[in-house]
Amino acid sequence: MKALIFAALLLSISVPASAQALSPAPSLVLALGSAVDLGTTLQALHSGRGQEGNPFLSHGGDAGLIAGKVASTAALLFVMRQIGLKGHPRIAAVIGYAGGAALAGLGARNAQVGR
Repeated sequence: MKALIFAALLLSISVPASAQALSPAPSLVLALGSAVDLGTTLQALHSGRGQEGNPFLSHGGDAGLIAGKVASTAALLFVMRQIGLKGHPRIAAVIGYAGGAALAGLGARNAQVGR
């Protein structure tokens, strides 16, 4: 989870001045939503009451799940940064906020399953 937050901060801080219209908030929302999803997924898996629904992340145990989640979140953060650099910071922000909200929603569902 710390790696996701670090990646979000790194990508949002490293944006050149020309793309500063995209604030770091959407990146942080995406990273936090992803961290909540990952944490609650691991909790549900360890409780024995849940299973990973994404076939790409269901291999490799905890390490594979964490690596896949970090990689997919980093890829989304990179895409957001590139879209912001191309002059579309609002689209990048929508991706960050919507993605973070969707992942937080999945995390809430995982928390119910893992109880």
